[in-house]
Amino acid sequence: MPYLNIDGTNIHYQLHPENSGIDAKKVLYIHGTGRNGQVFERHMKAMSEYTVAAIDLSGHGESEGKGYCGVVDHARVVATFIEQMNWQGCVLAGHSLGGGIVIATAIYFGELISGLILIDTGARLRVAPAVIERAKKIAAGSHTETESRQGFSDSTPQSIVDDLRRLIADEDPQVTLKDWYADDSCDFLSRVSKIDIPSIAICGRDDQLTPLKYHEYLNTNMLDCKLSIIDAAGHWPFVERPAEFDQAVKNFLKTLR
Repeated sequence: MPYLNIDGTNIHYQLHPENSGIDAKKVLYIHGTGRNGQVFERHMKAMSEYTVAAIDLSGHGESEGKGYCGVVDHARVVATFIEQMNWQGCVLAGHSLGGGIVIATAIYFGELISGLILIDTGARLRVAPAVIERAKKIAAGSHTETESRQGFSDSTPQSIVDDLRRLIADEDPQVTLKDWYADDSCDFLSRVSKIDIPSIAICGRDDQLTPLKYHEYLNTNMLDCKLSIIDAAGHWPFVERPAEFDQAVKNFLKTLR
């Protein structure tokens, strides 16, 4: 398994396809709260004309570390990853919390990036207090996570929900709690208007966690941000409506020099 050592911590990533030509456009994917890079595996296999990778954030998946409570800490790791991989000029794609990390990377390390793919995310990612309290109890071992379809479209088959749950069953609840803190403290509403990097905001129309209005804000307030709405999808369009999601990403990438 490939790793990069960043600040003494081994950060795991998946690379598809490993033998891509040096001139192939490069896309780096950042997962969301309580997840890992495996959530993008199917999508990355569909991106055969590009060099694509998905990072496991600190403390997630196969990466070492204990996570962070702020998106800027994650953004610095992402920037260091790009530099160590010699991927300057790559496109950054982030889902949910990962989208907040992408925005932070664009603000603080924008010279490393040529495009942004913001997936079911927002410039501000406020979390309901009840969600954080539940995460605290789960991290303390006094509460067990119950089965839920929260975030999914009503039209999404249960089998897809179950498959996604299996991918993240082993994530550390202490790290996931930090993810929720990072979400809740992420607020770039007043700063996204300064981002001058070609971008696309992709949103499942039925997403209730980061609803359409979040993406309309990005579309309206960022200097160069397209909007793509995927019908019959919730917070997870890359697994709920994979063909439509793949096409939206490919269409955007074709617009970049």
